[in-house]
Amino acid sequence: MSKNANYISSLKAWNLDDLVDHILNTHHAYLKANYPLIHQLIDKLISQEPENKTAEKINELYSHFTSDLARHLIKEEEILFPYFKTLGQIKDKESFEPASFGSLPKPIEMMENEHDDSHNQFEQIKKITNNFTPDEGASPVTHSLYFKLKEFDDDMDLHHELENEILFVKAREIEEQFGV
Repeated sequence: MSKNANYISSLKAWNLDDLVDHILNTHHAYLKANYPLIHQLIDKLISQEPENKTAEKINELYSHFTSDLARHLIKEEEILFPYFKTLGQIKDKESFEPASFGSLPKPIEMMENEHDDSHNQFEQIKKITNNFTPDEGASPVTHSLYFKLKEFDDDMDLHHELENEILFVKAREIEEQFGV
């Protein structure tokens, strides 16, 4: 069972509209607010410790990760989530209009694969930071960076679980009700 089982379980009863809004206002907002802060901490660490190879590797991995993350969020926010909100508001079969991209299984599979990819990218950061544990005597910037990386990773895991296990499932179920 997930460490966030109660949170996830409580959201299962929510309708699709509310789930989309919750994800946007909670998880997407968190990611957007914190990934620049983490970049700033990485930059500060590199400027304070120019010979720190771990900081350079974190910078490389995190930059690649956030580039992928930005594209992923755009796809969700501009394509999938508006469709999900439309699905959540459908009252009868006559008002149903399929998405311009077709049915959901393929786009959802793509999003789930991207979730797996981002998890794998962050696992590399977790590995080189010893599970976000600073070395003894590490600088305050290192402690702050590792704390934010761990917090970010925890939120991302929760966010992915919520989307994969509840949001995508509910959207597929509604679409299937209308014979798509």
